[in-house]
Amino acid sequence: MKFIISKNNLSCDNIIQCIFDLNKLDLKVYKTLKEEIGEIRADELAKKLVKDRSTVYRSLQKLTCCRLCIKETRTIDKGGYYHTYTCSDLSKIKKEIERHIDSWYKKMKNTVKDLE
Repeated sequence: MKFIISKNNLSCDNIIQCIFDLNKLDLKVYKTLKEEIGEIRADELAKKLVKDRSTVYRSLQKLTCCRLCIKETRTIDKGGYYHTYTCSDLSKIKKEIERHIDSWYKKMKNTVKDLE
């Protein structure tokens, strides 16, 4: 987890980037995905962002690992499959952020105790 230096820079974006170790593109992919109604494929998202599909896919993998989005596999009737992505429920994301903040706070408190 990166440390946010200035409280003047503190925003939801900063907190999400810090806690989940996201870069600017990851955050942009997340925000675009959040705006979608329903599920979307990586190639469709890449077109919206005017980015390479593989680049967007890497961000989606990261977001999936962080549990900020959900990946589902869909099968094609004639054979094959594809993946779709949706944002996780906002209440679950908030709980995850709070859990990370609580964990960070406990670690900082223990570190300060060790100074004595």
